[in-house]
Amino acid sequence: MATEKPHLGSTLTGAAVLFVLLRLLAVSHYDWHTAFALLHTLDLEDAPGLFLGTFMADAWISSVLLVVMVPLTVFYAVGRRSRAAPLAVAVLLAFLVAHVLSYHRWWVPVGALVLTVLLVFVERMRRLHAQMDFVLRRFGYVVGAVALVVAAVVGTPWVPLERIEVGDDAVEAYVMETSPGFLKVLGAQERGFRILRAEDVRSRVELADH
Repeated sequence: MATEKPHLGSTLTGAAVLFVLLRLLAVSHYDWHTAFALLHTLDLEDAPGLFLGTFMADAWISSVLLVVMVPLTVFYAVGRRSRAAPLAVAVLLAFLVAHVLSYHRWWVPVGALVLTVLLVFVERMRRLHAQMDFVLRRFGYVVGAVALVVAAVVGTPWVPLERIEVGDDAVEAYVMETSPGFLKVLGAQERGFRILRAEDVRSRVELADH
Protein backbone atom coordinates (compact mmCIF):
# COMPACT_ATOMS: atom_id res chain seq x y z
CA MET A 1 0.00 0.00 0.00
CA ALA A 2 2.90 2.36 0.76
CA THR A 3 4.15 2.13 -2.81
CA GLU A 4 0.71 2.76 -4.29
CA LYS A 5 0.31 6.27 -2.84
CA PRO A 6 3.51 7.72 -4.37
CA HIS A 7 2.58 6.04 -7.66
CA LEU A 8 -0.91 7.57 -7.50
CA GLY A 9 0.55 10.97 -6.69
CA SER A 10 2.91 10.78 -9.66
CA THR A 11 0.06 9.74 -11.95
CA LEU A 12 -2.13 12.63 -10.82
CA THR A 13 0.72 15.12 -11.17
CA GLY A 14 1.50 13.87 -14.66
CA ALA A 15 -2.16 14.01 -15.64
CA ALA A 16 -2.45 17.59 -14.31
CA VAL A 17 0.61 18.72 -16.29
CA LEU A 18 -0.74 17.03 -19.43
CA PHE A 19 -4.14 18.67 -18.89
CA VAL A 20 -2.58 22.16 -18.69
CA LEU A 21 -0.40 21.49 -21.73
CA LEU A 22 -3.37 20.32 -23.79
CA ARG A 23 -5.40 23.37 -22.74
CA LEU A 24 -2.62 25.73 -23.80
CA LEU A 25 -2.38 24.03 -27.18
CA ALA A 26 -6.14 23.83 -27.72
CA VAL A 27 -6.94 27.47 -26.95
CA SER A 28 -4.02 28.61 -29.13
CA HIS A 29 -5.33 26.41 -31.96
CA TYR A 30 -2.13 24.40 -31.63
CA ASP A 31 0.14 27.29 -32.50
CA TRP A 32 3.45 26.79 -30.70
CA HIS A 33 4.33 30.48 -30.25
CA THR A 34 0.92 31.46 -28.93
CA ALA A 35 0.89 28.53 -26.52
CA PHE A 36 4.33 29.57 -25.26
CA ALA A 37 3.10 33.14 -24.69
CA LEU A 38 0.03 31.88 -22.83
CA LEU A 39 2.20 29.69 -20.61
CA HIS A 40 3.66 32.79 -19.00
CA THR A 41 0.22 34.11 -18.06
CA LEU A 42 -0.43 31.16 -15.74
CA ASP A 43 0.26 31.02 -12.02
CA LEU A 44 -0.10 28.10 -9.63
CA GLU A 45 -3.21 29.62 -8.07
CA ASP A 46 -4.84 29.70 -11.51
CA ALA A 47 -5.18 25.90 -11.58
CA PRO A 48 -8.72 25.64 -10.09
CA GLY A 49 -10.02 28.36 -12.41
CA LEU A 50 -8.34 26.77 -15.42
CA PHE A 51 -9.84 23.36 -14.63
CA LEU A 52 -13.39 24.53 -13.87
CA GLY A 53 -13.30 27.18 -16.57
CA THR A 54 -12.49 24.51 -19.15
CA PHE A 55 -15.75 22.69 -18.48
CA MET A 56 -17.88 25.82 -18.08
CA ALA A 57 -16.59 27.87 -21.03
CA ASP A 58 -18.28 25.91 -23.81
CA ALA A 59 -22.02 25.43 -23.32
CA TRP A 60 -22.31 22.37 -25.55
CA ILE A 61 -19.35 20.63 -23.95
CA SER A 62 -20.84 21.39 -20.53
CA SER A 63 -24.16 19.90 -21.60
CA VAL A 64 -22.62 16.64 -22.80
CA LEU A 65 -20.36 16.34 -19.77
CA LEU A 66 -23.25 16.83 -17.36
CA VAL A 67 -25.32 14.20 -19.16
CA VAL A 68 -22.44 11.75 -18.78
CA MET A 69 -20.78 12.67 -15.49
CA VAL A 70 -23.83 13.10 -13.24
CA PRO A 71 -25.08 9.50 -13.75
CA LEU A 72 -21.55 8.07 -13.59
CA THR A 73 -20.81 9.87 -10.34
CA VAL A 74 -24.13 8.84 -8.79
CA PHE A 75 -23.49 5.27 -9.93
CA TYR A 76 -20.02 5.34 -8.40
CA ALA A 77 -21.26 6.91 -5.15
CA VAL A 78 -23.88 4.19 -4.69
CA GLY A 79 -21.59 1.36 -5.73
CA ARG A 80 -18.47 2.33 -3.80
CA ARG A 81 -19.97 4.33 -0.91
CA SER A 82 -17.02 6.72 -1.00
CA ARG A 83 -17.05 9.62 1.48
CA ALA A 84 -16.09 12.13 -1.21
CA ALA A 85 -18.57 10.86 -3.79
CA PRO A 86 -21.73 12.44 -2.24
CA LEU A 87 -20.01 15.84 -2.24
CA ALA A 88 -19.07 15.39 -5.90
CA VAL A 89 -22.67 14.42 -6.69
CA ALA A 90 -23.97 17.53 -4.89
CA VAL A 91 -21.58 19.79 -6.81
CA LEU A 92 -22.53 18.24 -10.16
CA LEU A 93 -26.24 18.55 -9.38
CA ALA A 94 -25.73 22.23 -8.55
CA PHE A 95 -23.95 22.66 -11.88
CA LEU A 96 -26.81 20.83 -13.61
CA VAL A 97 -29.47 23.11 -12.11
CA ALA A 98 -27.48 26.25 -12.96
CA HIS A 99 -26.84 25.01 -16.49
CA VAL A 100 -30.51 24.29 -17.18
CA LEU A 101 -31.63 27.62 -15.74
CA SER A 102 -29.02 29.48 -17.80
CA TYR A 103 -29.40 27.73 -21.16
CA HIS A 104 -32.91 26.20 -20.84
CA ARG A 105 -31.65 22.89 -22.16
CA TRP A 106 -34.14 20.56 -20.50
CA TRP A 107 -32.82 17.62 -22.50
CA VAL A 108 -29.71 17.64 -20.30
CA PRO A 109 -31.41 16.31 -17.11
CA VAL A 110 -33.56 14.01 -19.26
CA GLY A 111 -30.44 12.56 -20.87
CA ALA A 112 -28.79 12.20 -17.46
CA LEU A 113 -31.86 10.34 -16.18
CA VAL A 114 -31.88 7.99 -19.18
CA LEU A 115 -28.20 7.19 -18.71
CA THR A 116 -28.78 6.61 -14.99
CA VAL A 117 -31.48 4.05 -15.82
CA LEU A 118 -29.11 2.39 -18.27
CA LEU A 119 -26.38 2.19 -15.63
CA VAL A 120 -28.81 0.64 -13.14
CA PHE A 121 -29.57 -2.03 -15.75
CA VAL A 122 -25.84 -2.59 -16.27
CA GLU A 123 -25.37 -2.91 -12.51
CA ARG A 124 -28.03 -5.60 -12.34
CA MET A 125 -26.34 -7.46 -15.18
CA ARG A 126 -23.03 -7.09 -13.40
CA ARG A 127 -24.37 -8.95 -10.42
CA LEU A 128 -25.15 -11.83 -12.75
CA HIS A 129 -21.84 -11.54 -14.61
CA ALA A 130 -18.94 -10.39 -12.43
CA GLN A 131 -16.78 -9.54 -15.45
CA MET A 132 -19.07 -6.58 -16.24
CA ASP A 133 -17.76 -4.67 -13.21
CA PHE A 134 -15.92 -2.26 -15.50
CA VAL A 135 -17.25 1.18 -14.67
CA LEU A 136 -16.77 0.98 -10.92
CA ARG A 137 -13.24 -0.41 -11.04
CA ARG A 138 -12.08 2.05 -13.69
CA PHE A 139 -14.09 5.12 -12.75
CA GLY A 140 -11.01 7.24 -12.08
CA TYR A 141 -9.49 6.32 -15.45
CA VAL A 142 -12.77 7.11 -17.23
CA VAL A 143 -12.98 10.55 -15.61
CA GLY A 144 -9.30 11.25 -16.33
CA ALA A 145 -9.64 10.22 -19.97
CA VAL A 146 -12.73 12.42 -20.41
CA ALA A 147 -10.92 15.38 -18.84
CA LEU A 148 -7.91 15.01 -21.15
CA VAL A 149 -10.07 14.65 -24.26
CA VAL A 150 -11.99 17.80 -23.31
CA ALA A 151 -8.72 19.63 -22.64
CA ALA A 152 -7.43 18.70 -26.08
CA VAL A 153 -10.50 19.59 -28.16
CA VAL A 154 -12.15 22.58 -26.45
CA GLY A 155 -10.73 25.69 -28.05
CA THR A 156 -12.64 28.10 -25.81
CA PRO A 157 -10.34 29.59 -23.13
CA TRP A 158 -11.13 29.33 -19.44
CA VAL A 159 -11.90 33.06 -19.11
CA PRO A 160 -14.94 35.02 -20.42
CA LEU A 161 -14.94 36.62 -23.85
CA GLU A 162 -14.84 40.44 -23.70
CA ARG A 163 -15.38 43.36 -26.03
CA ILE A 164 -12.50 45.75 -25.37
CA GLU A 165 -12.48 49.30 -26.67
CA VAL A 166 -8.93 50.44 -27.37
CA GLY A 167 -8.78 54.01 -28.59
CA ASP A 168 -11.16 54.28 -31.56
CA ASP A 169 -11.11 50.54 -32.16
CA ALA A 170 -12.85 47.61 -30.50
CA VAL A 171 -11.65 44.03 -30.28
CA GLU A 172 -13.19 40.82 -29.03
CA ALA A 173 -10.66 38.98 -26.96
CA TYR A 174 -10.01 36.93 -23.85
CA VAL A 175 -8.09 38.70 -21.09
CA MET A 176 -5.60 36.06 -20.00
CA GLU A 177 -3.72 38.20 -17.49
CA THR A 178 -4.02 41.64 -15.93
CA SER A 179 -0.65 43.08 -15.00
CA PRO A 180 0.04 46.54 -13.54
CA GLY A 181 -0.40 48.84 -16.52
CA PHE A 182 -0.98 46.06 -19.08
CA LEU A 183 -3.55 43.53 -20.31
CA LYS A 184 -2.44 40.32 -21.98
CA VAL A 185 -5.19 39.22 -24.35
CA LEU A 186 -5.91 36.42 -26.79
CA GLY A 187 -7.91 37.30 -29.90
CA ALA A 188 -11.29 35.60 -30.21
CA GLN A 189 -11.01 34.83 -33.93
CA GLU A 190 -7.40 34.91 -35.07
CA ARG A 191 -6.07 33.79 -31.65
CA GLY A 192 -3.24 36.26 -31.81
CA PHE A 193 -1.58 37.13 -28.50
CA ARG A 194 -1.38 40.85 -27.71
CA ILE A 195 -0.29 43.05 -24.83
CA LEU A 196 -2.43 46.18 -24.42
CA ARG A 197 -1.58 49.19 -22.31
CA ALA A 198 -4.21 49.66 -19.61
CA GLU A 199 -4.27 53.41 -20.20
CA ASP A 200 -5.37 52.79 -23.81
CA VAL A 201 -8.36 50.66 -22.79
CA ARG A 202 -11.53 52.77 -22.68
CA SER A 203 -13.97 50.03 -21.65
CA ARG A 204 -14.36 46.29 -21.16
CA VAL A 205 -17.69 44.47 -21.57
CA GLU A 206 -18.12 40.76 -20.98
CA LEU A 207 -19.94 38.98 -23.78
CA ALA A 208 -22.27 36.34 -22.38
CA ASP A 209 -22.52 32.96 -24.13
CA HIS A 210 -26.16 32.10 -24.91
